[in-house]
Amino acid sequence: MSETIIMPQLGETVAEGKILTWFKAVGDDVKVGDRLFEVETDKVTVEVEAIASGKLSEIRIGPGTAAKVGSVVAVLGGAAIPASPPRKPVASTVSAFEEVRTPLAKHGKAKAPNGIVISPLARRLISESKVGIEPVLELAAAKGLRRVTREHVALANAKAPEPAATPLTSIRQKTAERLTENWRSIPHVFQGIEVDFTQVDRTRLARKEGFRRAHDLSLTYLPFIARAVCLALRDFPNINATFDGRTLQPRKEINLGIAIDLSYNGLVVPVIRQAGDLTVAGLAKSIGRLTDKARTNRLTADDLTGGTYSISNNGAFGTLFTAPIINAPQVAILSTDAIRKRPAVVTTPEGDVVMPRMLGILGQSFDHRAFDGAYAASFLSRLKQVLETHDWSAEI
Repeated sequence: MSETIIMPQLGETVAEGKILTWFKAVGDDVKVGDRLFEVETDKVTVEVEAIASGKLSEIRIGPGTAAKVGSVVAVLGGAAIPASPPRKPVASTVSAFEEVRTPLAKHGKAKAPNGIVISPLARRLISESKVGIEPVLELAAAKGLRRVTREHVALANAKAPEPAATPLTSIRQKTAERLTENWRSIPHVFQGIEVDFTQVDRTRLARKEGFRRAHDLSLTYLPFIARAVCLALRDFPNINATFDGRTLQPRKEINLGIAIDLSYNGLVVPVIRQAGDLTVAGLAKSIGRLTDKARTNRLTADDLTGGTYSISNNGAFGTLFTAPIINAPQVAILSTDAIRKRPAVVTTPEGDVVMPRMLGILGQSFDHRAFDGAYAASFLSRLKQVLETHDWSAEI
């Protein structure tokens, strides 16, 4: 009895995915949990695992071809169909991805000479950069590497001669298309508010070494901001919502999207589910886990769906303020920028004094169709109040 393998839903707004490579061939045995194929969407590249066992009898969608979500890409079980004998590659039809894989064919799908492992993401980046495999292998040999990742590809590219102009990568193109559509269809309004992070900073500095030793993570400002967002959203449910152009749907659960940059090769927004139930420590660990998964190409479809509000964090780059683009169907997104020590006027029992404070700007882009500026501004004021007055010592 045969069973179909379909293109899974890889995000709530994703309609199709492009298969980059198959890890199984026709006639291979497949077990539950085996890697089947690698698929690329406008959000991320992920590996799809088998949810049933059997013999792979047919592959209907080959590498380099896009398939609609829910369409059949292969058949499992039934009488095995022998694989066709390999054909000699034709130069005019070999893809950039195949050009990268060809020199490695005699060493296996992901290994280069001397047993050096090249990750699927690194191989794809090599193909898209058009620099070729040799500079990467030379770098690996010079550094004594056993595994090549995207960081090593980027380093090899930086040392390579200036490349000729090339089209945008597939992920970059799809990201651009989605952002263009969101910007074109949503009436964005941006507001910003200055926040005194001095109290947050005192707690962060007091706990950061212990937190690092316990969890091997840096304690940044972001989880404090994320926690404050969750607390403030409880009072402003229309911001923790989705909008289809006619109906605003507030969401009971706060599922917080965190925008993560993939070394300038694209942007993903994985989701912390039920973020409102987490402390600063819990949010910091969740952010660290999702960041690691995003940058090692291990995000799943579940990681990318169900978001109700998003945060874009550019503070590490020293930006003053950022006006982000809303991640539809959400209705708002917060930007966090650099927090610096600056002089500020502070009211004390003895009068106003100028003293150093840790100050930063939080900005929010919102969909003006969903609510008005007064509602959005009130949310920012509440967010500021939480950050400046909450008892942060109880959160870690």
